[in-house]
Amino acid sequence: MAHTTAPPLRIHGSTALVLGPRGTAHEVIREAFESAGLKPVEDIGGGGRNRSDPVPDICCVLLTGTAALDSATAAPPLPRRRIAQLAVAMAERGSGRMILVFDGGGGVHTGVPPEEVASRSADLAWWRQLAARLSAYGVFANQIQVGIAPFLSHRISPVRTAAVLRHLPLRRVAQPADVAAAVLHLASEGCAYTVAETLPVDGGMGLMMVPPLRPPGSRDHAQTPVERRGGAELFDLSGRHCLVVGASSGMGRETALELARRGADVTVLARRERELLAVAHEITCLGRRAEVVPQDVARLDELEPVVERLWGTARIDALIYATGLFETEDPTCRPGLRERMLDINYRGYATLTDALVRRWAEDRKGGSVVGLGSAGAGAVPHLESYAASKAAMTQYTRNVAVSGGRHGIRANCVLPGLVATPMVDTSVADDFQQAWLARIPAGRAGTPGDVAPLAAYLTGDSAAYVTGALLHADGGLALGGLPPLARRELR
Repeated sequence: MAHTTAPPLRIHGSTALVLGPRGTAHEVIREAFESAGLKPVEDIGGGGRNRSDPVPDICCVLLTGTAALDSATAAPPLPRRRIAQLAVAMAERGSGRMILVFDGGGGVHTGVPPEEVASRSADLAWWRQLAARLSAYGVFANQIQVGIAPFLSHRISPVRTAAVLRHLPLRRVAQPADVAAAVLHLASEGCAYTVAETLPVDGGMGLMMVPPLRPPGSRDHAQTPVERRGGAELFDLSGRHCLVVGASSGMGRETALELARRGADVTVLARRERELLAVAHEITCLGRRAEVVPQDVARLDELEPVVERLWGTARIDALIYATGLFETEDPTCRPGLRERMLDINYRGYATLTDALVRRWAEDRKGGSVVGLGSAGAGAVPHLESYAASKAAMTQYTRNVAVSGGRHGIRANCVLPGLVATPMVDTSVADDFQQAWLARIPAGRAGTPGDVAPLAAYLTGDSAAYVTGALLHADGGLALGGLPPLARRELR
């Protein structure tokens, strides 16, 4: 069945405000908002705010200009008072999105004035603290970190740019469309469980990639595409074919449906055929093609032949690996649990990805991998094997991002926190869930619908300059704060 209309990107609200100096970046973000049907509004706040002043549904703040990227002008400090006024107004209303766009890579850059470093660090810490507090009021604040971007007035010389690009898996500079799409994702209704997260639109700059050795005189093939400007249309996945592993229930099922809503054809793979058939029926009702593959991913020797069979029918453009085994363990746990967790949570993922990477490298058309890891695979009692398997998954993903970037292959991970799924409901005791909830600033468990939009964003052109990222959908759990001893007013 043909796909007749572009899939909707469900943007929060109807009005948007851009705070920051006028210039190309300001125009790019306004254009993105307009492409999504939002009405840009002007800031009439000033020193105080009348309660009759309209409160925008979305506020995007620009903090761009850094010596690390030889900007034409340095960024002024954040207008904290004005941002706080808008934040309180959104919290009183009970809804809103706040997005901070800043530039510069991670790490310490020599040659940057210490005063700039201190000011930027203080502003980012202040923003994240505000974001954590806002989440309990239905207002979600996050930030976008942009790498080399000439449209942000980065004046790096061609020689130095070429040298820096050698250290990026995606060997090109940021385009306006890359930032526009990131802003729209964070402004969407689906981004309601991501709190104070940094979305790196930097081509993998934060991976600290060491460039491969080349013989003398060999050329570095940096990509120099025509400048792309765009917005909501970048989320349309029409013509794409996605393989979703673990699609029979939970986050995998919801991700498969979200991809279909955005126009993709979907192959669903899991052990339970009856549940897969039900998901496939819903996909076809959305006007997309669906194929069902009953398969246990722990049977590693069967996975590459599955990829080859599917590839013979239709090219696979993206892999979303959303299956997993979660069980606590103790000295009396059943034999083989650790190996089975490694097989399902890591080895199956790596085997399927390896098979697709080989195909993508051969046809030179690129591809995308999205793995669902876990924000809760840290220091949790009796989760030694689970945590190890998820850590292997995330590190493998980052290395695929580095080695596959030159082939146009991107690899990212979504790290869900406590998400209400059948696996969690049957495996996690109530008292443990309550202890976990106490550490979540948003104050609630997530749902599969909180995770699927982030996975879908990372799949297509909307995230064309995002690779090697580990992005949380956890209500702020990864911020690491202690449970509050007392509730305090936002003001």
